[in-house]
Amino acid sequence: MAYYKITETKKHGLTAKIQAYGKDVVTGETKLYVKRIYNTEKLTEAKFRKYVERAASDFELQLQEAEEQAVETRVRILTFAELAEEWLNTVKATLSVHYYERSADCIKRFNNFLQDRGLFDKPISFIKVRDVQQFLNTYALHSYNVPQTVRLKKDMPASVNFRELARMKVIDRCTSYKMRVKGANIAIATAKAMCEACGLDFKEYFEMISTERRYSAETVKGFRRMLRTIFNEAIRYEWITKNPVCATKVTSGSNNTALRPVPEKEVFSLREARYFLQKLDELGRDDINKKIPLKMMLLTGVRNAEMCGLKWCDIDFANGLVHIRRNRMYSPTFGMYEKEPKTRTSKRDIPLTDELMADLKTYMEWFREADDEFDTKPDKYYLAVNAMREPVFPRMLLTWLSRYEQMWGLKNVSCHGLRHTYCSLLLSMNVPIQTVSKYMGHSDSTVTLKVYSHFLPDTQAKVVSALNKISNKEGDDD
Repeated sequence: MAYYKITETKKHGLTAKIQAYGKDVVTGETKLYVKRIYNTEKLTEAKFRKYVERAASDFELQLQEAEEQAVETRVRILTFAELAEEWLNTVKATLSVHYYERSADCIKRFNNFLQDRGLFDKPISFIKVRDVQQFLNTYALHSYNVPQTVRLKKDMPASVNFRELARMKVIDRCTSYKMRVKGANIAIATAKAMCEACGLDFKEYFEMISTERRYSAETVKGFRRMLRTIFNEAIRYEWITKNPVCATKVTSGSNNTALRPVPEKEVFSLREARYFLQKLDELGRDDINKKIPLKMMLLTGVRNAEMCGLKWCDIDFANGLVHIRRNRMYSPTFGMYEKEPKTRTSKRDIPLTDELMADLKTYMEWFREADDEFDTKPDKYYLAVNAMREPVFPRMLLTWLSRYEQMWGLKNVSCHGLRHTYCSLLLSMNVPIQTVSKYMGHSDSTVTLKVYSHFLPDTQAKVVSALNKISNKEGDDD
């Protein structure tokens, strides 16, 4: 109910002060509103009182209408979870699978945080800078224990059949048989599912591992970028006027470690690379499907996903080239899928050695043995396949590589390490860095320099020799 009070000013004029309670249109909290009425028409006190009574009634009605409109407006403002779900569906349809999965993970974490703070069901306009900052600080400033992994205390019985477990969907097809050996680390859910399927005592075979971990600065910055993008959508819908994420800070470092120099322990030396290729050539015909992909990764520098995406139509025997045109990758959410290379320069043509060309021709004969019409459908067959000529999971290449490295006494170099080896060996043999950068698919040679510059030959002797020639006057021309 509106309240009013009529008073007389110093100049003997009448004025009225109207007060009424209403809801704040932004916060929804109860607030006292005030309105002043002046007797500009020189009305009598009785007539002015009636005028004020009507004005008070109208003022109260206006507050009620504003409150109803504010309620409707707040209903139309989505919560963060609702807006994020809409945005995520757009990302799923237009952007990469990995970006979608990273976004979904960030949204899930932030939704859990909002649930704990009582903001999950509130309109997105209720989320302030401090809320977002405390979410980021949770990962940037504090270490935490992750009891998600168990260690195998003793070897599993030989009766544990991994193929059968894969058919039962207990594990995926890419799971390594090394999991059955003492010391293997396995996710808790997977370990429990295996014990239940095989009738094993969980406590007898597994022990918990509690690992203290802190997220890297790049991971926290990634969370911040995701949240900023979603809150920008709320600005676009005019639900908020400022993005609360923009005022936050990530203080856990500022360096991008993605372009770190590659340590020598992660690549093969020239002697080790030659030995690796020699041992690959000694493999029998039954292992040719393992030999060729591993050999190609070392001699072309292709990424694991690029190797898995290679088809026979990408091999140009006439010009001795391999065309990199696609990646074949695995996602827990979407399964196996193909996508274009990660950057424009990743689409490239790489020269093949004469020996590798001969190996590929032999490899083609291996495919023809299983399919007489192989030559009519080179776009149907991948190069990285199993014994049944079916495309393999990307992780299978690492399984083959690790098995051979252990068998031949070589250090543990990953599939990406073969790519590093290709680049480092070319640079150490004075191949122009622009050429190496082109075949590696880098955006420019600056990237190559940042990561591989320490593999360049020492040019100090050449510099001193050149300077000596400059300072030597005996050889000057008149």
